[in-house]
Amino acid sequence: MSIKIQKNILLAQYTTLKIGGAARFFCEAKNEEEIQEAVKFAGEKKLPVFILGGGSNILVSDKGFGGLVIRILNSQFSILNSRINCGAGILLSKIVSESVKSGLTGLEWAAGIPGTVGGAVWGNAGAFNGSMGEIVESVRALEILNTKSEALNNLKSQISNLKSNPNSKNSNTKYNIQYTIYNKRDCQFSYRDSVFKQNPNLIILSAILKLKKGDKAESEKKVKEILAERKEKQPFDFPSSGSFFKNPCLAGRRAETKSQKLLEEFEKNIGDKAIKDVIPAGYLSGRVGLRGKKIGGATVSQRHGNFLVNAGKAKAEDFIILAAIIKTRVRNKFGIQLKEEVQMVGF
Repeated sequence: MSIKIQKNILLAQYTTLKIGGAARFFCEAKNEEEIQEAVKFAGEKKLPVFILGGGSNILVSDKGFGGLVIRILNSQFSILNSRINCGAGILLSKIVSESVKSGLTGLEWAAGIPGTVGGAVWGNAGAFNGSMGEIVESVRALEILNTKSEALNNLKSQISNLKSNPNSKNSNTKYNIQYTIYNKRDCQFSYRDSVFKQNPNLIILSAILKLKKGDKAESEKKVKEILAERKEKQPFDFPSSGSFFKNPCLAGRRAETKSQKLLEEFEKNIGDKAIKDVIPAGYLSGRVGLRGKKIGGATVSQRHGNFLVNAGKAKAEDFIILAAIIKTRVRNKFGIQLKEEVQMVGF
């Protein structure tokens, strides 16, 4: 085995929230072959698998993860005309920078978003009225076949005939794995969701992003403006996972008195119509008076009500309790059930 499998590696160091216990097994995969090798190891040991990218948008249990964590580091990329072919492990910020340098437009909205391209595609990351689902042309993924819906949580050994490509003649391996190309429609993108998020037997390997030819100076200006706005509105003084909750959509609920009043109040405050009837979760958190609320080391940022930060020596349990308080307060006051955007790992 060429890939190095380590034991009992603390995950806090690999997350933007700086929280998390140890992974029973841990490895870093720099290419598709190493990813395949890691999956094979997990299958032989009957281990659940977690795919780690840049470590943002996740909350890892204090108990850690009792399986194999595969940190994806394939960071190759190439640009041809208006398309960018990039490995899942490359930082999204790098692709934003390279797209602007190449005179391409369509990805400026992602300036300042932490994490990798793979993670951004997986969760259909978005901001400033843009999202990955709008620019993804296709995604290459590794699929583990003949498994139940929770595939990677109970990989079975003794599966034969590895299908690394349609012409593969290798029938001596223990796994039935194939590489599949998903076009935009296949990806089933929706708000902070995708087919990859819904199917744990799919591992994103790379993606082709289709942008447009643009004005380099204009794109540079837009990126600077977005970064400045992020710096003004979002907390960077303490570690965070990014937005903790999804922004709820009240489309179809304007007829409800409580929802109508809330939307009218919000639109009055921002001086414009709520885009697609979406209310920011941070606005709701602020309306129920929870900015600055603290449980242990977990704190709701005073600057942004949807950023839960690690103000010092916080535990994952602190965030679970704090999130429950926010959800309860918002539900009781507005009848809105907030849903976590962050992925829970090891709970």
